[in-house]
Amino acid sequence: MTTAARPTWAPAKGGNEQGGARIFGPSQKYSSRDIAAHTTLKPRKEGQDTQDEVQRRDLKEELEERERRHFSSKDKGYGEDRDRRKGGHHLLEGLGRDLEDRIVPRSADADDADVDINSDEERWDDDVVFKNQARGENKPQKRFINDTIRSDFHRKFLQKYMK
Repeated sequence: MTTAARPTWAPAKGGNEQGGARIFGPSQKYSSRDIAAHTTLKPRKEGQDTQDEVQRRDLKEELEERERRHFSSKDKGYGEDRDRRKGGHHLLEGLGRDLEDRIVPRSADADDADVDINSDEERWDDDVVFKNQARGENKPQKRFINDTIRSDFHRKFLQKYMK
């Protein structure tokens, strides 16, 4: 939306008001754009960590509980996880060897051949009823004559509109 078409807040004044001789006091009128908007804040609702909720909670106990859970889950599977990682490493090595065995060298001709380009499939619009209808007609070759009255365009125009 453009801002150019707004009405002037202090329009130009004529007559006795010209020349800056009059002393202006503060205006009693004000624009709707000058009014303060959004003057209230949204209060927090229950479950959004209001001050009362934070004071009621025992934050130290919650932190200790989280730490206990974290360290107990870490200690359980450390040895098993380590063994699992080693086994995965051996599997990856075997997979790499299998891939190398499967790779077959390609010939240079196979790289150049593009299946989509060299295919002899029919196009979707090959079965059109009126295809190449104007191909058989020979159009007379246009010739340039540097004279407006004797040009082919002018003669055709006269034939068409001035019979």
